[in-house]
Amino acid sequence: MSVDRRGRRFVSGAVAVVLLVALVATWSAVAPARAASVVVDTSSSLAVTTAAPYKFVQDAYENLPTNTTINVTVTDADTLPHTFSILDRAGWVIPASADLATLFSTYGHLVSVNVTGSGGQARASFTSPGPGWYEFVCLEPGHFQEGMYGYIAFGMALPTNLTPASVNTGPGIAVFIISGTIVALVLIAIVLGFVVGQRRGSTHEMPPERLGYPEPLAPPPPPSTGPPLP
Repeated sequence: MSVDRRGRRFVSGAVAVVLLVALVATWSAVAPARAASVVVDTSSSLAVTTAAPYKFVQDAYENLPTNTTINVTVTDADTLPHTFSILDRAGWVIPASADLATLFSTYGHLVSVNVTGSGGQARASFTSPGPGWYEFVCLEPGHFQEGMYGYIAFGMALPTNLTPASVNTGPGIAVFIISGTIVALVLIAIVLGFVVGQRRGSTHEMPPERLGYPEPLAPPPPPSTGPPLP
């Protein structure tokens, strides 16, 4: 009886540990990630710096003035060329699989500034829209897919639930792989717990009289096959 309880406790503990580890891994894979830093800029000047590896040093700006001329200065601290390009579509996160050329051809841009690398600097200006938030990206091939994007808001704070483009299109294959792994690990833990419990139970099985049952009767002797007695 106590062995059986120990086996059940083993199974419960193993399942709990597996579920806890799996949930932490799943959360790490799909949890929303805000931009690294948010700059509150209420002036009409916007300073942007690009850097390696494929990133904007400041990748979120908020509360920029609306309906006014914004002067942009982009400095390239990388050796590669980059762009600072704001898609003219408010309140929308660009999917990771998007064709940027088609998107910018369809919606246009608020501003697009090119820098040539190795400390290069470029300037531009644009008229800010009304209140709303937008996504900006680097249009150099492959840079957006490497994570070179950010968000900018005019006349408002950035929404707190903004998530990266890689999470925007759905759970993705990584979530399904992790979910399948969770199920497999739970099943393995249950089977192992059952096998261990069975083995321990068979080794330390209590005799029937310890459990309150009578001792089983010995089987009768087999009938004699010899010659009959005189």
